[in-house]
Amino acid sequence: MLDILSHSIVITMINLIVLFLVLRWLLWRPVSEFLEKRRQSVISDIEAAKDDRQRAEELVEQHKKLIDEGRQEAASIIEAAGRQAEARREEILAQAQQEADAIVQRATVEISQQRERAVQELRQEVSTLAVAVAEKLLSRSLNAKDQGLLIKQATEELGEDYAKYSS
Repeated sequence: MLDILSHSIVITMINLIVLFLVLRWLLWRPVSEFLEKRRQSVISDIEAAKDDRQRAEELVEQHKKLIDEGRQEAASIIEAAGRQAEARREEILAQAQQEADAIVQRATVEISQQRERAVQELRQEVSTLAVAVAEKLLSRSLNAKDQGLLIKQATEELGEDYAKYSS
């Protein structure tokens, strides 16, 4: 029995070795190739993920730079608009001041002209009244020469009085 058992053990061992060799020859290569392909696929996926991550980080940096540039540009535009508004305000104020000065100057000239007219009219009236009073006082009519002298004298006196009051 031992002989059968040992013979059976040897045959079983030979069968196992043959089966191992056949299975290795038939299955080991395809399984190894499959595992190697899978390993390469995993490695390439990891590399692709690293590349994608690096590109994503670069894009994030580019977008941050673009956002910063946009903010800076917006700030400069706002600052330029503020400077333009201030310049426009100054321009409008200067123009308004010029117009106000022109109005004041025209008013001053007009007042001066009206004052001169009023003084002339007043002189004319005073001279007429002076002649009328003098005629009544003298009870006679003045000739043209006497009237001219009287008017000249009255206007000179009025001019002196006017100069005292206007200054």
